[in-house]
Amino acid sequence: MAPPPASDQTKTGDTATAGTGGAAGTGTVSRALMLLSVLADAGGEVTVKYVSDTMQLSPSTAHRLLQLMKDEGYVEAVPRNRTYVVGPAFYRVAAKVVGSVSPVTMAQPVVEALAQRFDETVLFGLYLRTEQAMSFSARADGSQRLRYQIDIDKPLSLVWGASGKAIMAHLPKETIAAILAKEGPSPATGAPVPAADALAAELAAIRARGFAVSESEKLPDARGVAAPVFGASGVCGCLCLTSPKQRIASLSIDAIGGEIARAAHDLSRTLGAST
Repeated sequence: MAPPPASDQTKTGDTATAGTGGAAGTGTVSRALMLLSVLADAGGEVTVKYVSDTMQLSPSTAHRLLQLMKDEGYVEAVPRNRTYVVGPAFYRVAAKVVGSVSPVTMAQPVVEALAQRFDETVLFGLYLRTEQAMSFSARADGSQRLRYQIDIDKPLSLVWGASGKAIMAHLPKETIAAILAKEGPSPATGAPVPAADALAAELAAIRARGFAVSESEKLPDARGVAAPVFGASGVCGCLCLTSPKQRIASLSIDAIGGEIARAAHDLSRTLGAST
């Protein structure tokens, strides 16, 4: 699920490739908002044709819309090749929003919806880049009580548990090596740190599956099902459902993991990831 980089063809090609959620609305406000989304997703210069194709508008309408937004400072023209980029007004608004809203705030309603859906405890794990760790930073509980304690806002290992591995599966190899070098035994069972090649194979399987599953790695008798969450600059956390191992049948894990992965995908889009 790692966000793919935008190519030049994506930005200025002949086909519509940006995810806009369908045809643009007919109102000027709706189209203006959609245009800002198209510009943000493109990540660089766009042509009138690209906007026309992506928003399913005629070229003349796309051009008028770009000119309208240029007049307001939200779009800037690049005369040398007749393309358009994000304007200073858009940068200013985006910077204020990013500075005032955290991923934890955006994740809370998603966590609450999943907890209600499965009647289990669901958490948002925040990736702590400088500490090379994670912490559970948002939580919602179902009606079924847990028999183990979950620490909130405490740095935790990325090596043990589905939550950490969902994040670590999308980190650079050198970062993973540094994390392994300072890791200790499993806090739940005392199992030794996995060998680098064995961990690499497990992380590859998590990337292919879209979510991670663990049993009794961070906490005794606990099962975790977690999917990575991305922001504009890469993995920023995970969504994780935790429950006692006996409470959810093993046959249900794939279905639960799929739903958590879809919720993580939607949250990633909200946080600015290109998925």
